[in-house]
Amino acid sequence: MSVFTFFTDWEGPWVTNDFAYEVASHFFSPTFFERLSQYDDYLAYVAKMPGYNAGDTLRLLAPFLVAAGVTSAKLKELSKPVYVPEADEAMGHLIKRGFEPVVISTAYIQFLEVSAAHIGAQTVHGTNFVPEKYPLPKEERKLLLKAASEIESLDEIKLDIEKGVLNEESRKSVEWLDEFFWKKLSKMQAGRILDEVTVIGGRRKREVVESYNPENPVAIGDSISDFEMLEYAKGKGLAVSFNGNEFAVRHSTLAVISETAFGNAAAVVAYAKEGIAGINRLIEGDFGVVEEIANRLKGTEFHWITPENMEEIAEKSKRMRRRIRGEAGKLG
Repeated sequence: MSVFTFFTDWEGPWVTNDFAYEVASHFFSPTFFERLSQYDDYLAYVAKMPGYNAGDTLRLLAPFLVAAGVTSAKLKELSKPVYVPEADEAMGHLIKRGFEPVVISTAYIQFLEVSAAHIGAQTVHGTNFVPEKYPLPKEERKLLLKAASEIESLDEIKLDIEKGVLNEESRKSVEWLDEFFWKKLSKMQAGRILDEVTVIGGRRKREVVESYNPENPVAIGDSISDFEMLEYAKGKGLAVSFNGNEFAVRHSTLAVISETAFGNAAAVVAYAKEGIAGINRLIEGDFGVVEEIANRLKGTEFHWITPENMEEIAEKSKRMRRRIRGEAGKLG
């Protein structure tokens, strides 16, 4: 088989980590990052703020990490990848058979450097962030650390995903964050960090895929930062939600619900071999199209996503997502 390139998110399909969540929890608290993540969902999916991309949570987080004294070396030290079950074997199976993974992730590059090459993924697009580039005045550091505590105390931000609107009880939290990030922080020296950190999420993920000019792209994702990449693949090839949340499911053609990374491998191989017919065979439970790994797919479900089954599939997929990823599985 000739080389077949596929495009994949990293956190979710191959590792259970949400590295930014782990780093923010280490220096601040889980709730602090959850509020930033919920605000990110709002800005990207509801407000559709110009110049803002899904996954820019890592851009919002960056000034706080600088204020906490985080360095590139510290980010690498904190990088402790936890792989989706059988990720090493599944990726190895694909690479040995001529498949080339292109990892496109919002994650800070320090985490990707530690985790991706370890299981054979050599081509990686991630978020470049060098904290030591941004010395901040003492007063700004103090203000940022105080703001982190205030963000932690904000009420949860809830969205109506189907209608694409903000729940009214969340408006005060959004207004506080709007004021802080786009009126106060943007005028400080720390505002340079917001300007310069370019997160590989949303539109930028799609642009990476487009730069390869694929005829029939296969893209794998699981969250809001993947939806534009998935939508692009949906129109030309195969968009795969692997244990995805509602954002991923709504923009994908195929849902894979699985405890094993071999679910990813099966979708890629079946589509490369037989196109839509190969995926139909997986959905029907005929794993002969992926005979070499058929015995690794016990319990794995494959579903075409339709308007009629979308809600049911999303709920089932989210349950598996939370089971595999724990607290990180709750995030957008």
